[in-house]
Amino acid sequence: MRRTCKLLMAIFLGVNLIFAGGCFFTSSQGSGDDNIEASDFTLDPAKEYKIEFMMWGAKDEVDNYTALIDKFMDENENVTVSITTQDSTQYMSTLTGRLSGTMPDLFYLPEYEFRPWVDSGRLLSISNGFTEAEYSSLWSTAVDWYSYNRAEKTLGVSEGSDLYCLPKDIGPWALMYNVDMVDEMVKNGKLTQGEADLLADSDNPLTWKQFTDICVKIQGYFGTEKNNDKFYAIPYYELSSAVWSNNADYFDENAMHSTISSDEFCETIEWLWDLMYTYKVVPKSTGDSAQNMFLAKNSAFCWVGPYLTPMYHQQKMNYRLLPVPYNGENPEARSTTWIGTLGLAISKSTKSPAAALALMKYLSLNESAQKDFYTRGQLIPNLKSMALDRESFLSENDGSVALWPENRSVYCDIVDGFGGDTKAALGKTGGDKIGGKVRPHYHTFENSWLNALNTEISDIYALKDKSGIRARLKAYDPTMQAYLDQSNRSAGIIVD
Repeated sequence: MRRTCKLLMAIFLGVNLIFAGGCFFTSSQGSGDDNIEASDFTLDPAKEYKIEFMMWGAKDEVDNYTALIDKFMDENENVTVSITTQDSTQYMSTLTGRLSGTMPDLFYLPEYEFRPWVDSGRLLSISNGFTEAEYSSLWSTAVDWYSYNRAEKTLGVSEGSDLYCLPKDIGPWALMYNVDMVDEMVKNGKLTQGEADLLADSDNPLTWKQFTDICVKIQGYFGTEKNNDKFYAIPYYELSSAVWSNNADYFDENAMHSTISSDEFCETIEWLWDLMYTYKVVPKSTGDSAQNMFLAKNSAFCWVGPYLTPMYHQQKMNYRLLPVPYNGENPEARSTTWIGTLGLAISKSTKSPAAALALMKYLSLNESAQKDFYTRGQLIPNLKSMALDRESFLSENDGSVALWPENRSVYCDIVDGFGGDTKAALGKTGGDKIGGKVRPHYHTFENSWLNALNTEISDIYALKDKSGIRARLKAYDPTMQAYLDQSNRSAGIIVD
């Protein structure tokens, strides 16, 4: 078996990088058509290929990908792959620095970096290298995320758009709770069986009120009665999951106009303030990580994504997934959380597009590889049919899913985006009440608006009286709008 060549490195580059959460490209630096002929994506068995794949990850992930790429090379003996790994905190600055030299042929690209990279012409369109069957095998959301029309500067599948990436993984971010702690409360009469059943319902999310009431009871028992001043029902609450679950948003559909002073957005921040100050079920600050609090039973709820599955299995945590709560007083609100994803992208400057695409497909679409990944607890399958298969990922007794929580279907339900596909696969009826959205900074050319807004909201959380929240958000709205204007101008979009 041939072994991959690993380049474990921290690269020093003699360039000055301007990269501080903003945009490091101007619009359309790489002008011209991003497409190549379909024949250029076909491997020539008589030709030798050498390509570089750049990634980040913990040792286990690097080892998994090394083993998988070795299998790819065994099946494609004329392709040699070298792997370059980089620490996640330095990855994007290192990758950006390589633009002035030789780019890796295939590389990780976070979804929130996709728009500036594709708009500037740095990525190769892979549209002509795909069959309809390959398109339909993916979650439709993933195809939509990584499609772009450079002429119109619009995200998503549309007339004139091209596909530029495949998902390395799809990471829905859900709530979870400690089943043993809930069972203890029911046994001791501190929580009703009906309330426990609400938590265990994978199809019907809790309302904010129901969730708050349960958190108050949990805080009273494990915090007050047990005299544990380190205990909080939940270590923190995800801002986007709360905002979207009240039918609010940061900006309009095209990320042109701020909406943070809307009634729904203000209501959301007021509810989050209440969790901290009125009900005292979320800490104002903590010296420990959310995961450590959950593992130490200093919280009953926590946030979780698929990549954490092996760790919680190793720790023998008895947990269930929980759809994020929504504002039951808003008839337009639905349970909506965020979905993170890493793309696999091919550099437009690659000299070996056929080999790069072959490896991209192997890592993202290969059935054997996808099963190996989910068996290791690394991801939910990118292949929709596999993810929704009751004989594989949704099986009740297949050993390949031993690491996963029993109701892992919640992850799939989030990804299918209110489409009802997960419920149908499980033979359930009724409307789909659970969905997800790609993270908000995916939509913008620059990310600095999000850091600035998070800082402002942290200051708002420190207000001693929530009656001032709406005024603060209204006062900050022009600043938010200025960030959006700056982002759009950087891409050559005319701002009204």
